[in-house]
This record gives sequence, C-alpha cells and structure tokens, in this order.
Amino acid sequence: MKQRRKEEAWMKRKIILGRYMEGDSWVHRLDPRAKTAAMPLFMVAVFLVDGYMGVLALLLFTAAVIRATRIPYRYFIRAMKPLMFIILFILVFHLLYDAGGGKLLDVGAFKVYAGGLEKGIVSASRMALFIMLAAVLTFTTQPEQLAQGLGSLLRPLTYIGVPTDRLVLMLGIALRFIPTIFEEAERLWKAQQSRGLDLSSRSLKEKARLIIALLVPVTTGAFRRAIGLADSMEARGYRLGAPRSRFRASVWKRADTLFVALFLLPVAAAALL
Repeated sequence: MKQRRKEEAWMKRKIILGRYMEGDSWVHRLDPRAKTAAMPLFMVAVFLVDGYMGVLALLLFTAAVIRATRIPYRYFIRAMKPLMFIILFILVFHLLYDAGGGKLLDVGAFKVYAGGLEKGIVSASRMALFIMLAAVLTFTTQPEQLAQGLGSLLRPLTYIGVPTDRLVLMLGIALRFIPTIFEEAERLWKAQQSRGLDLSSRSLKEKARLIIALLVPVTTGAFRRAIGLADSMEARGYRLGAPRSRFRASVWKRADTLFVALFLLPVAAAALL
C-alpha cells in the first residue's frame, strides 16, 4: 500500500505521456506490431468522425480499450495535460471563426454559431482521442519493443531504398529522450522559481520571453546527451545495417489478429455515423 502511494505521488509530479507502465493485462501482452498496426486504423476512424454521435462512439470504444489495459483513467487524463493548450486552441478557433449554423450567442464582437460549436467540439475531441490511444500504445509497450515492432512493419520499404533502420533507431532514441527532456525542463523551471522567479506579476510578453529563454538550456542539454549517446554507441561498435539478434522474439498470435480486426469497428462506425 505504501509503495502504491509512492508511485501515485511520483506520477503526480511527472509528465507521464510516452512512459511505459508495467502491467499484466492482455493489451500489455499483445505483439507490438499489432498495437502499432491498430493506430493507423484508429486515425482513419478519428478523421472520418464528423458529428457528436461519431465522437461518442469513438469515446466509448477508447474507454473500453483503456479499461482493458487495467491502467487508471486518471493517468490518461494526465497524459493530455501537456497538450491541453492545443486542444483548447482548436476549440476556441472554431468558436471564433466558424459562422456556420444558427447563432447561439451574440455578445458584442463575440458570436458563437451552432456549426462552429459542433466543429470545435468534434475537432478538439479528435485530438483528445488520438492522444489517449497513443497513450495506450506507449503505456503498454516498452520503447525498444515499440521500435522493433515499427521496424518490422516498415521492413518492406527497404526494397525501395527507404532507410528503415535509421528511422527505427531515431524513433527508439526519441521515445527514451522525450521523458528525460521533459524532466530536465521541469527541473530547470523549478530552479528558476527557487531563485525568485515569479510569473504572476509579469505581462504575457514577458512570460513568453522567459519560457523561450528556458528552451536554450533544455536544447543545449538535449544536444549534450545526444553527443554522449553517439560516442558511447560508437565506442561499443554499433553499426547501422549490421545483423543483430533480439532479446525478445515477437510472435504473432490469434489475439493480435483479433485486436487489429477490432479496430475495424470504429472505422465502420465513423463511416456510417
């Protein structure tokens, strides 16, 4: 019980998007290729949605998939927190500039139309649904397995000259670096606050300038880590394209086929609704 509380407290302090959460659900045990192949199908369903009923159907489907992972819903809600500004921006943009449908609100220069409200909610929901299912993929799949699964799916592209090994390597490194960069940015931000930085009394322009200034040490740290990683890989004799074995062999099972086929349902529902 005490260990669980420590883990929950750690999760509250950290950005969890892109992290792997250990579990024993049937979604965790699926082949990474199946979960990766299901993502494009879900993206098609998300972009086909064009109304409240379609959004509701996809939301119920996503909630069922999240339930199957045995990971609490609050972690998926927290995963959307770093991108909440983009979701709200999409909603407000449609409210302000889409004049379709009947007028719902008219307060001075601010007017809200039924068409703009619907398109704003649908567009913001598309973004939220995609983030939640991407979180399902990263929460239930270890980064190296995810990179291997994507590499297996992209392997046919090598016959037309696409350097899939480089793409897979870049993806694997990025998946491991993203949480580290977020942690470093959070640490730098807290260091500035401990030195007396107070944004509450500053203008929006000054806040933006301070945030941009924060990107300089974060970017420098990212390059420093990248150079160190490249040196260590070179020292260990790593070569792109060289034959190599895998610690875990991927085995496609019937459950993987059923999982991919399951994602045809939201595609059909989005097309019909």
